[in-house]
Amino acid sequence: MLTTHFRCCISPRVSGAYSLFPLFLPCIKRKRLMMLPACVIPMHGALKLAILLMLVWCCSLCLAKSGDRCMFDEIAAKAGRPRVLALRRTKAGMENVKYDRTGSVDPEWQHIRIVVFAEDMKDRSRYCTSAGQERPTFFGETATCSQEDILTAAKRDIAVTKLLPSAVQMHMDRLLVDPITEPLVFPPFDGSVCSEFKVPSSHFSEGVPDADMVMYAAAGPTPEGVAAWATGCITLDDGRAVAGVTNLGPGSISLSETSIRTAAHEIAHILGFNFRAMNDAGMVQRIPGVRGKVDVTLISSPRTLQKAREHYNCPDAPGMELEDEGGSGTALSHWERRNAKDEIMSGISSPGRYTALTMAAFEDLGYYRGAWGSEEPMGWGNNSGCELLNESCLVNGVTAHPDMFCNETVSKLVCNSERDGLGRCNVIKHENPLPPQYHYFSDPSRGAPSHLLMDYCPSIDAFSNTPCADGETKFMRGSLIGPSSMCLKAEGLRDSQGVIGDVCADVRCDGGEVSIRYLGDDAWHPCPEGSHIKPTTTFTDGVIVCPTYSEVCIKATVVVRPSSASYRSSVPQSLLLTLFAIVYAAC
Repeated sequence: MLTTHFRCCISPRVSGAYSLFPLFLPCIKRKRLMMLPACVIPMHGALKLAILLMLVWCCSLCLAKSGDRCMFDEIAAKAGRPRVLALRRTKAGMENVKYDRTGSVDPEWQHIRIVVFAEDMKDRSRYCTSAGQERPTFFGETATCSQEDILTAAKRDIAVTKLLPSAVQMHMDRLLVDPITEPLVFPPFDGSVCSEFKVPSSHFSEGVPDADMVMYAAAGPTPEGVAAWATGCITLDDGRAVAGVTNLGPGSISLSETSIRTAAHEIAHILGFNFRAMNDAGMVQRIPGVRGKVDVTLISSPRTLQKAREHYNCPDAPGMELEDEGGSGTALSHWERRNAKDEIMSGISSPGRYTALTMAAFEDLGYYRGAWGSEEPMGWGNNSGCELLNESCLVNGVTAHPDMFCNETVSKLVCNSERDGLGRCNVIKHENPLPPQYHYFSDPSRGAPSHLLMDYCPSIDAFSNTPCADGETKFMRGSLIGPSSMCLKAEGLRDSQGVIGDVCADVRCDGGEVSIRYLGDDAWHPCPEGSHIKPTTTFTDGVIVCPTYSEVCIKATVVVRPSSASYRSSVPQSLLLTLFAIVYAAC
């Protein structure tokens, strides 16, 4: 008899000599890694070998975990080039001014004002209310609604009053523009993806006052593996976007750090972080022979070049590489994920940081200035030196960057680079040998799954049910799970059952200092960088290593705005933040 669990998988390390498998194994749940109890499989004779081969194959699928992908370029190709709006600028003669790239800011430049309208979320015929309905996808097609496509009243409220305002605020806090002083009056959006969205008729006549950019939002079905998408509709004659559209997949609408930053990622594409805009601005260069590749495409414009060299501590860096994997929807309009895995503009959704790298790229477009001092730090690649950019991530299975890359899957769970969950090294055996430039092991078929956009470099990936915020305790021994929990490194940590690995603990950030509260102890313990804590009660040995402040304390700010016809506020930005902003400390 063969007893199976739905989508059950088996570890490739399990020996054929076993007849029962009392293990916890990784399995797929909505294209994400998930820990499930292993199947209990009594096996005899030749049946054992056949089942083992089948389950090892299944396991290779289970390890193919990724976040949601971005499809900006695919949508942009359907949308075509944005229309150009003729508009008189703030100061006389501004129409033909070429902004200098020295970093100086004209005193008349101000934080960008982005206004969001969500007319399509008011019309029940424009979003899914039950499975089986046919609803618009907003790029010229309809789709049959699944359960995950349903936009509930609660999700609509989150999207309109919290998620979109919070995502928009990430850009308003960091980007300055020459402000537009007259209402934005748009030409019709006929013949493009933008025409699929509802736009108030007054926007084509009276216009939208007090805005530098207007965005129209919907929440229709999205393709599998896509949390949200966006595209630009109207620009000024210098290329600066003044109108765009975005569609949020209802299945991904939440107040999680990832949801907020995914929405901010898509808005960044509208604002100009895309290959077409950067190429038009003369920011793009191709150079040959990097890490054995024929060539790579990078951003080599002055501000981006400066910030890339500073981040990697590589004075010879030629620029910031763009993604070359992921196909037409992802390649070239994102940072190379291997080099900038935890950046907001990498090609797979994560709690990515809004770093100086992205702010610099916006500056180099010419029509933005960065609000320097508001950039977020990113540990990935920081001070790694030129070796990270120029050499293989592993040579014969050994890496010079063990805080970034890994080489084998071990039984204990460890922190992912984002510090928001526990996982294992995501390295698999591919069906065929990888291209020569990706030979990191003696076995040329070993490497990370291709859909992770890591040039096959293996790294720690969390399971879908082992995040620190809301994971399942039965798979996270020694961890304290909760909305303010983060992953902490451990050394020799043990309990009565044996070695544990890394753990999640409650983290409090106050005045640049970190305190933690671990499983089995309700007290808060100061945890200064460079020190460690020896936990008691639940644990019998080992220590928890204190993190840096930036590793665990950088969170998006949730902006709460009242629901209104336009989902906007005329309150000045600084006052609005004083009244409505709260620090969001949940995953």
